[in-house]
Amino acid sequence: MAQEIDRIGALFKNKSVLISGASGFLGKILIEKLLRSTEVKTLYLLVRHKKNKCPKDRMQEIFNHVLFAKLREQRPSSLEKCQVISGDMLETDLGISEADRQVLQNEVDYIFHSAATTRFDNTLQYAVKMNTLGTKYMLDLAKQCKKLKIFVHISTAFAFPKEEVLYEKTYEPPADPQKILDIFYSGQYKIDDDLEKQFLEDCPNTYTFSKALSEGLINQKMDKLPVIIVRPAVVIPTFKEPFAGYFNSLQSPTGIFIGAGKGVIRSVHIDSKSNVNVVPADCAIHVILIAVWDYLTLKQQRVFNICIPQEDLKISWEEVIEYGKEVCTRVPFTQLLWYPDGIMTKSKSWHILHVVLFQLIPAVFVDLLLFLLGYKPVLINVNRRLLKGQEMFDYYANRSWNVDMKYFLNMRKRLNKTEKETYQVEAKKIDISAFLTESILYARRHIFKEADDTLPAARRKLKIFFILDRISKITFFALIFYYIVKVVF
Repeated sequence: MAQEIDRIGALFKNKSVLISGASGFLGKILIEKLLRSTEVKTLYLLVRHKKNKCPKDRMQEIFNHVLFAKLREQRPSSLEKCQVISGDMLETDLGISEADRQVLQNEVDYIFHSAATTRFDNTLQYAVKMNTLGTKYMLDLAKQCKKLKIFVHISTAFAFPKEEVLYEKTYEPPADPQKILDIFYSGQYKIDDDLEKQFLEDCPNTYTFSKALSEGLINQKMDKLPVIIVRPAVVIPTFKEPFAGYFNSLQSPTGIFIGAGKGVIRSVHIDSKSNVNVVPADCAIHVILIAVWDYLTLKQQRVFNICIPQEDLKISWEEVIEYGKEVCTRVPFTQLLWYPDGIMTKSKSWHILHVVLFQLIPAVFVDLLLFLLGYKPVLINVNRRLLKGQEMFDYYANRSWNVDMKYFLNMRKRLNKTEKETYQVEAKKIDISAFLTESILYARRHIFKEADDTLPAARRKLKIFFILDRISKITFFALIFYYIVKVVF
């Protein structure tokens, strides 16, 4: 029986693609997938200078990463299809040279706009400039592309937090995007904290506000350009491709598991009963590519929500945390601060108290000891990064999010067998324990450089920390009981 044709991959044969945010988490996985699974002609990668490294050097470092090992083995010459374009979302007209702009205008068939700042603590002016003004510049470029078939705007499932249910449709932004851009960048207004608060109103942070404004700009162009919006939920490590467990940053939910696994994080502020709204990074890219095929085939749907459907997997954070505890004790890290344990609470006050007593104060003492011994203090900086990741996690995990997926569920039914295998988007048979295990193993091998043959020693060390942890807890509560009795009697 003849193998069915991959209709999605066929769309990209001998076509040119522009990707903004090429050095980001989703951007890198999109590059790898297009090069490995399609016969794309050219990938134009929009990359900025950073930390005294030019765009080409930055991308070469990325291509040398283990993420591209499978690609280098299967299609060693495919990376030659990548052409790095120097550009920056923060610069006028993206800071693209006239020569590069001419090439893009004449060659680009597809645009994937994934560049964004996802930090919650940016000033409103910076977030709007990066996420909203950058989107405007990308749309301006798209209008000039003579062969453009589709513009894919990668938004977020959390851009409209007031909505009880996020449907697969457009929404009115919290303010007029053009008005906000005029106010912030005309130079006629003084930007201060009061003005920022006035615009944010009920928006929880600058990230959601700026992403909602970006969608507003996209909405205005839907009758003039072939644009679609894709809205991923919280993006977590890869499920299968190019290998399981890859992630990009410790400032993420995965970073929290790792911090807990090393005994650094002692408390997580979370509504343990709330449902998990996440999507593996490779599955998110697969849905995006399927959405491109769907729109170009039917010219019907313009907005696609991306999340693991509850029809496939309904799981609470409490269950995920329990899986995580089991994995972190079965696959422990070699370098531990303490036994991986702690609390999970909905109480903000109890969480803060726990963080101060059992996380920050010990970190100060350990760093002081390291300083006295002539070593560089590290734990305070580590805690700062992890707490920043927890801040983002806190926002997602302590609210009830309902993401409508009806169109997606019907869309994936139209995939043939070959497409279902090439673009994995079902999670009915996902093994949570195995998934978390691969994520921890990736962190051990590639972030902390801990070889697999150190696992037996790590498990022995873990047993010692377990005993010390229990002794310290018994001692701590015994002292509390002693002083209570002393005060009362």
